[in-house]
Amino acid sequence: MQNRKLILILCLLINLKITAQTNSFKIQSEILGEEREILVSLPASYGLDGSDCNYPLVLLTDGEWHFNMVQEMSKLLYQDGLPKMIVAGIVNTDRGRDLTISNTDEIPNSGKSATFLEFIEKELIGALESKYKVSNYRVLLGHSAGGLFATYSMIQRLNLFDAYVSVTPTIRWDDFRIMDLLTVDYLKALKDKSPKYVLGIGNEDGLEKEGVFRLKVKMDSLKLVDYRFEVYPNDSHVMVPWKAYFDGLKHVFEPFKIPKEYSGMEFSHTIKYYKEIGKEYKYDERVPQRILLNRGYLARESKNYSDAILIYEYFKAEYPNIPIPYMALGDIYFELKEYKKARENYGSIDNVMPSEHISTRLKEIQKLLEID
Repeated sequence: MQNRKLILILCLLINLKITAQTNSFKIQSEILGEEREILVSLPASYGLDGSDCNYPLVLLTDGEWHFNMVQEMSKLLYQDGLPKMIVAGIVNTDRGRDLTISNTDEIPNSGKSATFLEFIEKELIGALESKYKVSNYRVLLGHSAGGLFATYSMIQRLNLFDAYVSVTPTIRWDDFRIMDLLTVDYLKALKDKSPKYVLGIGNEDGLEKEGVFRLKVKMDSLKLVDYRFEVYPNDSHVMVPWKAYFDGLKHVFEPFKIPKEYSGMEFSHTIKYYKEIGKEYKYDERVPQRILLNRGYLARESKNYSDAILIYEYFKAEYPNIPIPYMALGDIYFELKEYKKARENYGSIDNVMPSEHISTRLKEIQKLLEID
């Protein structure tokens, strides 16, 4: 019982250690002609997941408003089975200038979103790739004028991001100007590419609502596989990003939540599943640790030792710096009276994570081997 409690405590510690690493840096943009601040959130295990592990990039506008919120979302979503991710928020200097697609009297300095998009494409993404372990899988989030910009980015640079979450976008800007960009040729290209696109709206009325629903009608007609439209009737313009960004990221990364039927299949099917998901998202192809913890524990509880050993040996091989599989294998082999194998696994972690349980077991094994 003590050893099982220890494993559960270790599992709990891994699950609770979700404090992301927060960074920021400044980039002097030649394209914008100014310095910009970028807020960055890294996974808590950044640097410990292996040299080949890169993380999806979630880039959001209005970093000074929504960065902390999305950072917390990324931690919760990881606990629910989605991948670890790097979140980057762009801090505004002139929001009305950068996020609008044309110049109008509504905001005198408006209409420079093409320049802002060029900055992201040619300067910011490269800077993030040089500083952090971001993968080539990118998601763009935007709300209000930021949502307009996210949709504009999908139109102008269809291949720059793999997924877009556009919340209450200001489609009504400049007499619905963005709708003119949805040409027949573009819509054909969009249908062929079929990126993940989540369009959401809160409790809006008037032109704001009309604009979003005009876009909805156009998107509905394409019948895109990975398009979603969500309405949040009880959430104001200010509050809707909290729910919509969360739901949007859940949709974008939903395939990481392995279907329940896999728990009844041979473990090799789970390995294959995550290899395919990893390739699709340009992410770690290993079975996530939480899946290994759960499958290994259940196999052991049901006395299916052959499966438990298979799972924990895979765990140990793929995550050699994590102590849990060594402890579990030591306990399993001890129960099976394979004392040399038990000693080998206990001994692998005795120096780095000594415990009374391991010390007691190693002494017991020494006596048992002497008797034999």
